[in-house]
Amino acid sequence: MKIETIGQLALLSVESLIQRFGVSYGQYLHEAARGVDESPLVTHWEPKSFSRETTFQKDVKEWQAIARTIAELTKEVVSDLDRKGYSARTITLKIRFDDFRTITRGTTIQDYSDLEDVIRRAAFSCLKRIDLNRKVRLIGIRVTNLEKVEKVLSPV
Repeated sequence: MKIETIGQLALLSVESLIQRFGVSYGQYLHEAARGVDESPLVTHWEPKSFSRETTFQKDVKEWQAIARTIAELTKEVVSDLDRKGYSARTITLKIRFDDFRTITRGTTIQDYSDLEDVIRRAAFSCLKRIDLNRKVRLIGIRVTNLEKVEKVLSPV
């Protein structure tokens, strides 16, 4: 149809869109091009995961730099969990090598946790299952399988 912009789409009649795309999708395109959307506005949603990752300026091979980065990323993810009031059971480590090959390894722990040492240990258990035979370009930590934590306020 040689349509390249929303403005061009908005100029078409609903009939021509229905003829070309069918009733449901033609009607949708006609309304969407004009900014019409009757679906309810969603202002709150529950997250499915929290993650942090970093790309090194120079690819690294040194185990200490990799370990330090995993510890730092874990600290950031745990801070996110704490700030948003969640704990997690599944921890996934992502490693991208200098050839852009990406490997992920995950583990699910026994109980939900938002404790840094528990999540860091799980991340390092994932690292043991990755052969670090090349330089590392990127490291990431993701936690999923979340549960909302009810914070108990201590008396002042």
